[in-house]
Amino acid sequence: MSKLIYFKRYLYIIDRLRSRPCNFNELQEHVMRKLENDDIDTSFEYSIRTFERDKKDIATLFGIYIHYDRKDKSYNIDEEEIEDQSVTRMMDAFSIHHALQESNKLSPSIFLEKRKSSGTEHIYGIIQAIQNRNLLQFSHQKHWENFRTQREVKPIAIKESQQRWYLVAQDKKDGVVKTFGLDRISNLKITDTKFVAIPYNVEKEFEHAFGVETYSTAEKVVLQFSNQQGNYIKTFPLHDSQQILEENEDILTLEIYIHTTNDIIMELLKYGSNVKVISPVTLQNQMRERVAQMTNLYK
Repeated sequence: MSKLIYFKRYLYIIDRLRSRPCNFNELQEHVMRKLENDDIDTSFEYSIRTFERDKKDIATLFGIYIHYDRKDKSYNIDEEEIEDQSVTRMMDAFSIHHALQESNKLSPSIFLEKRKSSGTEHIYGIIQAIQNRNLLQFSHQKHWENFRTQREVKPIAIKESQQRWYLVAQDKKDGVVKTFGLDRISNLKITDTKFVAIPYNVEKEFEHAFGVETYSTAEKVVLQFSNQQGNYIKTFPLHDSQQILEENEDILTLEIYIHTTNDIIMELLKYGSNVKVISPVTLQNQMRERVAQMTNLYK
């Protein structure tokens, strides 16, 4: 049986148990119906023994544990136990995708952004290469260059930022770990050449990044938002390090600890006159310069 079918089965189980508890018969019926809708051969028997194996695989792959309630004879997933937010987001996307597939009646009720990043077709292959430690080869073209370069890399991880997807990998040419936008990758080839994984903690390396840029020193940034924009920032924080320093009926002052790169400058410019950089002075000057350049465009 294809590995993709196993993976789909895991996701269907998780998706069903996240919505509400159910007994094995209900779960069995749900999984088989979903697989049948995907035109997958369902002639095999989905037994309780197979489900027990799936439970172990789900715990290993996703860190999600399925519990059994002896009193109700039902299985359930405790949402609060899912610590990895990327897993939760993946499950949410999966749920929406299959809800849309389930019934044409839902389509007019859900409107998704038509603007989306290209290159997502590479994700599955890259994940396979990461797990199996296969070298990747591809053509890469930077946004500011009109030529392509050929790359051979050791894939480490996939990272999302601002609705774009990036490959984090060690470039064999110079041994440096770099990020490659999936939308700038073409002619991707998963080679048969194996590599030894390098010690690289992606979460730690990007801990203070806003996006994927880390070329500047991380430092404390103090920002002052209008009250209205502040309410938005409180519910959708700029960064994990965000802390509120002061709040009243007019303003919200907060601090974040990040690399002050172009990514954060572009994000702050988006808020216009609803945000003011209090510190550091270097970032304040960069914002002033960008605003002056924008003003000159309309003279």
